[in-house]
Amino acid sequence: MRPGDIISIEDVDYEVQAVLKFNDHGWKWNEYKIKDSRKSYWLSVEQDDDIEISLYQEVVAITTEAPRVYEYKGVKYYMQEGSDAVVEEVLGNINVVKGEQVDYYEYSDEDGDNLLSIEIWNGEVEMSIGRWVEDYNVEIYPGS
Repeated sequence: MRPGDIISIEDVDYEVQAVLKFNDHGWKWNEYKIKDSRKSYWLSVEQDDDIEISLYQEVVAITTEAPRVYEYKGVKYYMQEGSDAVVEEVLGNINVVKGEQVDYYEYSDEDGDNLLSIEIWNGEVEMSIGRWVEDYNVEIYPGS
């Protein structure tokens, strides 16, 4: 996917605004900034044994660190992984540059259905809540 493409997730259309390609010591994945008619979201796509797709909405970060357990709006999230990654490629208009490093921490609730992500960019904390998306609920339409 590239900026300008349209992606339909569960019958909702989004336009791809930007693409970030990450590398965590050889482990690679892509994040897409997408926008519907009202808001922006982040779509994270990684290829493991299967493709893993998650959809996130940024929320106001009310932490300055990444604890092992984090409670947000009455839901307890448990850290699943944490590491650092380098941005290998940037497509579209976004305030990130190639070579920039991010510390990231991925959380899920007890059932694994609700997701929370904490990213620390040069000391600035970004937090998002999300959920898994099944690949059969995703369609991509090239913009050009």
